[in-house]
Amino acid sequence: MPRQAAAAATFAANNSTRELLKPPDDLDQLERAEFVSLVVGAPASHFLPSDLPLLAAYAKAIVAERIAAGELAAAYVIDGKPSPWLPIWQGKVRALTTLARMLSLSPGGRVPSKFPTEAEPVSYYTRMSLLEGRRDDEPN
Repeated sequence: MPRQAAAAATFAANNSTRELLKPPDDLDQLERAEFVSLVVGAPASHFLPSDLPLLAAYAKAIVAERIAAGELAAAYVIDGKPSPWLPIWQGKVRALTTLARMLSLSPGGRVPSKFPTEAEPVSYYTRMSLLEGRRDDEPN
């Protein structure tokens, strides 16, 4: 059997033949562009069809955050008070961080988590005492 090139091995290993998610119809042009850049920017196996609502919400939050940030940059203080765009911007940033965590878009989400260590085996006597409904320290 001929030797397989290293580049071909990674191509087959990342399941890149999977169909990419398509943006939902309720997104506007800017939100669709953000949705597509998110899906294309991640490995093909990263997002599942069940992630579609979260991805759409993330794309909407990105666009809304940019609009709010632009309004804040134009006028941070209006008549001596903070702009009404400030709480909107803060809410969108909070939504983005939450959704990024849920979608594993943050650097911490890309690092595989540790698998729990295997529990040490339970002795036969402990198992039998549990089945019989009594404690080990009780007299027979």
